[in-house]
Amino acid sequence: MDITVRWERELHQRGGHSAVVTGPDCVVLHERRTRLVCLEQADGAVRWDVPLGTWPRDLVLARDRVLVLPQTPDRLSCLDLRTGAVLWSTPTPRFTGNLAVAGDTVVIGGWRGYTPMTGLALADGHVRWTTGSPVRSVRPLPWGAGLLTGSGSEVVLLDPRDGAALKRWRLPEPLRPGDGGVFTAPPAGDRFVAVAGWASLVSFGPGARVPEWHAAYEPFAWFGHVGDAVWMHRPAGGFRTVDPVDGSRLWCTGTGVGQQLVAGPVPYGDGFLVGSDNGGVYALGPDGRAVARRSLGRRLDGLHPAADGGLLFASRGTFGAATVTVTP
Repeated sequence: MDITVRWERELHQRGGHSAVVTGPDCVVLHERRTRLVCLEQADGAVRWDVPLGTWPRDLVLARDRVLVLPQTPDRLSCLDLRTGAVLWSTPTPRFTGNLAVAGDTVVIGGWRGYTPMTGLALADGHVRWTTGSPVRSVRPLPWGAGLLTGSGSEVVLLDPRDGAALKRWRLPEPLRPGDGGVFTAPPAGDRFVAVAGWASLVSFGPGARVPEWHAAYEPFAWFGHVGDAVWMHRPAGGFRTVDPVDGSRLWCTGTGVGQQLVAGPVPYGDGFLVGSDNGGVYALGPDGRAVARRSLGRRLDGLHPAADGGLLFASRGTFGAATVTVTP
């Protein structure tokens, strides 16, 4: 296994404190505490560099646009992905959080119950609907033609055009509290998986009135769809994967790695790449067993897939891209 760092950029802040979204040929990230920068994935060249405000509560890429909600000032801004030009910007209530784009609508608000939820036109930012009063909502996720949200023991599929509820589901236990994502779904899938409590997953399909399955595991932190499986980041180290169809356990990365792994498994060939906080990058086979290892020589905060099949990495203070070659 060989790793060649193609480019690397100083962030002037900890890598784990940088919001990152990746596009087809670029990466947008927060750096220097108050800047938003777009870099070419091929060589790290700066496409644009604009003032943002302080740490973004949310950052979303929507086709040829970037949506950002900084902590301060209290504004939602929409930028052109090609140039960084501000296409529109609108004031938001204090403590506005949660940001998602579904179709041609941007939905914000509901974070920790501080603000109303509001739907705005992606084209120009005009308000299409609002709940009027504050509501509590977990971080939403686009799914099909709607937007998954919810709080407590209820999941709601919103119509992004008018905020109406298209469908509601009751959970056997409350959604996980906190600011992390609680929903995941494959891009073309017909079911979604939600985190209930601290250690359970619940799956629903569009026509289901009751859960298709509900399974408990050991406590986990980050989770999401990677490849054909749902991955759970275990606080004790490593990942556990489960089948999204029935929730059955597939495999755990503990065997052959033995290091504290960072969030962000990356598909590679018929397997995956995972990183450890001490800088190791491991190639895992389709069964989750480590088949190769190489050190990047810097402590890691996270990994991201690059559009060209390479690897994007966040370290303790830098962000960069690498080419990985795994010899069978």
